[in-house]
Amino acid sequence: MYLDAINKKYLEEVSSCNVFVVKDKVISTPALHGTILPGITRKSIMEVARSRGYGVHERLVSVDELMDADEVFCTGTAVVVSPVGSITYLDRRVIYRNGAPGEVSQELYSALTSIQMGLAEDSMGWTMEVK
Repeated sequence: MYLDAINKKYLEEVSSCNVFVVKDKVISTPALHGTILPGITRKSIMEVARSRGYGVHERLVSVDELMDADEVFCTGTAVVVSPVGSITYLDRRVIYRNGAPGEVSQELYSALTSIQMGLAEDSMGWTMEVK
């Protein structure tokens, strides 16, 4: 996981994936600026989450919030939604949900992939029939 180069305490991204932190069913992700990957899966997950009533915030997210999160997940084209099992920072290790996928990440993964596969109605208007 990359932290910002100036303060060395705000999340940037995870390799080629965007990172999301869930606390009390509120989802936060680093705001887009020069170094954050503007991923299409990131955007899609944020739209799906909002449509399901989650608060979604794009803002500075500190490593302290990461260590106190209920759930952490990454998004990207190859991984879609990938729950994070644990994080070690300095001398502290946090295991999220005993290493099992979290409720929020699982719900968002299922919702997005169901739209992609045509198993759920596309209320977002993302898909179109090609003849």
